[in-house]
Amino acid sequence: MSRQEKIAIVGIGCRFPGGIESPEGYWDFLRRGGDGVVPTPENRWPSARFFDPDERTPGTAYVDRAGFLKHPIEDFDASFFGISPREAATLDPQQRLLLEVAWEAFEDAGLRASDLRGSATGVYVGGFTLDNMLRTFAEQNLAKINSHTAT
Repeated sequence: MSRQEKIAIVGIGCRFPGGIESPEGYWDFLRRGGDGVVPTPENRWPSARFFDPDERTPGTAYVDRAGFLKHPIEDFDASFFGISPREAATLDPQQRLLLEVAWEAFEDAGLRASDLRGSATGVYVGGFTLDNMLRTFAEQNLAKINSHTAT
């Protein structure tokens, strides 16, 4: 691609802490000075059990707040994407979220997925951490690895 060619961002999908699930929601959140960092809900993990305000205490966390997404990843609609429940259970939560948000970006752009076949379309994604991989390949989980793992 030459440097003179123009690009267009035609659709966006997003999920952020603070209940943000759309670009409009994100801008509203920023305008009102929202804060998506909240006390850790007990249904996520028992933060009180691990919390110690002294950051030097081994085996503890000195922070008991974090940013959480509104809907649990277990709400992922695997059948919508043609994924079996068994495969979905082993799919990295970030991949599940990516599928949902990418689909929303198509909808935001007014595109059908079939419209993109054969087109010069780029998809740019940000993601990070190895949490799921480390948990999946931990010794106590080795028996759970199946043909869907890492696909």
